[in-house]
Amino acid sequence: MLTRIITSIVALAVFFAVIIGGNIPLTIAVVLVIFALLYEMYTAVTKSNAARAAGYISAVLVLAGVYFGMLDAAIAAVIILTLIFTVFLHGKLDFKELFSVSFVSVYIPLFMSYIPRLSVDMGMRYAAFIFIIAWGSDTFAYFCGTFFGKHKLIPKVSPKKTVEGSAGALVAVMLLCMLYAFIMDRFDLHIGGVNPGVFGYIKVGLLGAVTAAVSQLGDLAASAIKRDSGIKDYGKIFPGHGGFMDRFDSVIFIAPVVYYYCMHIIGA
Repeated sequence: MLTRIITSIVALAVFFAVIIGGNIPLTIAVVLVIFALLYEMYTAVTKSNAARAAGYISAVLVLAGVYFGMLDAAIAAVIILTLIFTVFLHGKLDFKELFSVSFVSVYIPLFMSYIPRLSVDMGMRYAAFIFIIAWGSDTFAYFCGTFFGKHKLIPKVSPKKTVEGSAGALVAVMLLCMLYAFIMDRFDLHIGGVNPGVFGYIKVGLLGAVTAAVSQLGDLAASAIKRDSGIKDYGKIFPGHGGFMDRFDSVIFIAPVVYYYCMHIIGA
């Protein structure tokens, strides 16, 4: 547990340094993390170098599609490109591999792109919600499950996750988001307007509850892929935590949810 805590402290220090740096360092960091995530996921879902090469090129196309507003064309190109690589270079058509590589090549860069988009559209303080919720949910689910967990959540997918840990994470993240909004207000960095009032804090709290649930779904989905691939962790770069995917699985899933919730419900 000590190793896990030390790694978390170091990771938070790096995170705050990136956040303070502004939109450009954040965007660069997100792109680097995207390719680290892709490396780990391709390692888990395919052994074909041809499929991995197609995946990396596809991810670049998706990011370009997001930037230039041509996402539909980029996704079509991803499917065609992956099909060409798997058939003509790999020598056979494996539908599971084709779907896995195509899916990973789209959803990771697309969903992660919502982080800098939220920062640009609404401000860095809103983008910070994504990490507060994802990592807050992971942390409180872990500790609530460790100290109070008695009932397994979905043991076939993730044997260590408990109902108590999941419920504790939902409540804790809801309160954590409200506390974050309160602190921002004290520094005149308002969330949801200059005078959000009680209703404003309720909206922020609901953001925490809803996205904490989505965060845990993302974690469970990543765990299911690990079990299917026969691996314990996606990597070892973070002592006590695993790889990039082990740390960012929840971030990936909630980024678009936080983006649209902040844009259309909380407001600037």
